Amino acid sequence: MFIVLEGLDGAGKSTQIRLLRRLLSERGVESEYIHFPRFDAPVYGELIARFLRGGFGGVNEVDPYLVALLFAGDRADAGPQIRRWIAAGKAVVLDRFVYSNVGFQCAKLPAGEERDRLMRWILDLEFVHNGLPRPDLSLFLDVPFSFTERKLSGIREGDDRDYLQGGRDIHEDALDLQRRVREVYLEAAASDPRLRVVDCSDAAGDMETPEGIFSKIRDALAPILTTR
Repeated sequence: MFIVLEGLDGAGKSTQIRLLRRLLSERGVESEYIHFPRFDAPVYGELIARFLRGGFGGVNEVDPYLVALLFAGDRADAGPQIRRWIAAGKAVVLDRFVYSNVGFQCAKLPAGEERDRLMRWILDLEFVHNGLPRPDLSLFLDVPFSFTERKLSGIREGDDRDYLQGGRDIHEDALDLQRRVREVYLEAAASDPRLRVVDCSDAAGDMETPEGIFSKIRDALAPILTTR
């Protein structure tokens, strides 16, 4: 079982992954987890951190093809470990994977052929050239954008912020980019049945509770979970 949770920055993926892994454990399924990008990984981790700190230029100043190569290189290095876990019969749960590269890099280009060409290039690079295994299902946590704005406009803390060295993440600071990233994810989900959208809004259009979101995730994963 190979499951990926995707989403904009601050979408609450970590919380949902904890709930998912707990559910798997309760069902007697051993799981492994990776959060991408891996900032502590050799070579690519530090380069990605430097990019996100703005060390190579502003968010629209670096060619998205080059940025895609950095993020793809990090996943390519982790590919053998992911394949070993799958071969051992473990469930693999990832926070971001290939569609994260598609979402954030394609959003930097105009909608249309130019954006579509980069999407095809990234998918071919990661799944064909780098030979990454394809997830059984990827879920895009589609949170209300007003929630994303509040989350990213505030002060974000935690050990997972060490890569910024006290600075700001150029992707998180670009709310217009985040809005376009959401558009790319939704467009991709419309054409790939392995990428599904989880509506994280409640009946009033506000952010659903973590438990409510996880209920929707569990429903989306039901066909996979019942086979274990």
